[in-house]
Amino acid sequence: MSEKKPLPVSLYADIKHNIGNGRPTILAFGMAHCYSCIAMSKVFAQVLQEHPEFQIYTIDGQKERIISRDVYRLKEMPTQLFFDAAGNEVFRHTGAYKKPVLDIILKKYGFV
Repeated sequence: MSEKKPLPVSLYADIKHNIGNGRPTILAFGMAHCYSCIAMSKVFAQVLQEHPEFQIYTIDGQKERIISRDVYRLKEMPTQLFFDAAGNEVFRHTGAYKKPVLDIILKKYGFV
């Protein structure tokens, strides 16, 4: 069995235009040295393999602290922000969770 790899880290400036483009979007803020952040990124990588149509981006909340702190008012990592197709934030979660819980959240907020 191959080891799960985390999603590549994106720059917010490169992906912000995708929020509200008609497809639901998830921003997963984390830090490179945070075990829970890396674990969540691996879960999201698995979801993206199953659903390549999803827009899921990992953002380094430490390197992009102006965005994480001032734009989204994040206080802890990891934090995941879920946006509907119109770009409205519909859910936010701080901490890590397993894929079965994520599957429930994705269904509840119309991703699947």
